[in-house]
Amino acid sequence: MKTSQLLSRLLKRVNQKAETRLRLADWSKSIKWEVDGESFFWDVHAGLLRDSENQQADIVLSCTQITLQEVVDRRLPLFIGIWVTGGIQIQGSFADAYRLGYLFLDDARKRKVVFLAHCFLNINTRFPQGCAFAGANTPVVKTLLQHDLGIIQMPCPEFLCMGLEKELYGELPESELRDCFRNLASGVVDQIEAYLSLGYEIAGIIGMDPSPSCGVSASKGKGTMLGLDRDTSEKEEAGVFIEELMTLAAQRGIVKLPFFGIRRVLPGEDGIDDQIRSLDSCLSQVRGS
Repeated sequence: MKTSQLLSRLLKRVNQKAETRLRLADWSKSIKWEVDGESFFWDVHAGLLRDSENQQADIVLSCTQITLQEVVDRRLPLFIGIWVTGGIQIQGSFADAYRLGYLFLDDARKRKVVFLAHCFLNINTRFPQGCAFAGANTPVVKTLLQHDLGIIQMPCPEFLCMGLEKELYGELPESELRDCFRNLASGVVDQIEAYLSLGYEIAGIIGMDPSPSCGVSASKGKGTMLGLDRDTSEKEEAGVFIEELMTLAAQRGIVKLPFFGIRRVLPGEDGIDDQIRSLDSCLSQVRGS
């Protein structure tokens, strides 16, 4: 097969990927292939790679036709040829070469993630006797993995703003505590934006009910944590961190994020089976939407 035909097959393959337009939306580069003494050119147009005329190239890739055939046959990923075996030599920016190689990697990922309240994965930030598990809420984590979801652990705002054992609980002014929570929430929204911009599905923002920080449909002791009152009753409202997260997401135009809360289980309590059924139902509703 001619070199031009091999390169055409590579172009067709990469341009068929839905994420290619997203990855190249803000990237406008020219590529020169040098294959056994012949030169071929690509550039980026409308978020896709295409053949182009002879031009000054930002990136030069040099290899033999044998190596190019291996890439086309998927025996050698382009990324690996550049960065591991050295079978494809590069001239130009490493960042550009990395980005180009990334386009051609085959992908088994489902590209679906959940953002999970910190203490589902690390109960050590909760108070003693605050959880029925030794290290993590294993049933919840297993359920998420069974749905083929990537799990992104959100920061624990209580730990980072009030101390590991919440020694500043109720001591910080409301404005100071909210500012701290808001800064942490902003970092989470940054991550959400990054995933969405590349076509990932956010399958859920999962909080822990009735946490005064990370509760979604219920919170308890929110006023006492903020130093506003001594009411420790449970209320049907989101915790402070989730409130800030929702507000920031809305301000940045991120809509229809699936927020839902999974109730914590204390030692001696039943109910984990109900929580897992609730989680399954929430995830199924997201998939069906």
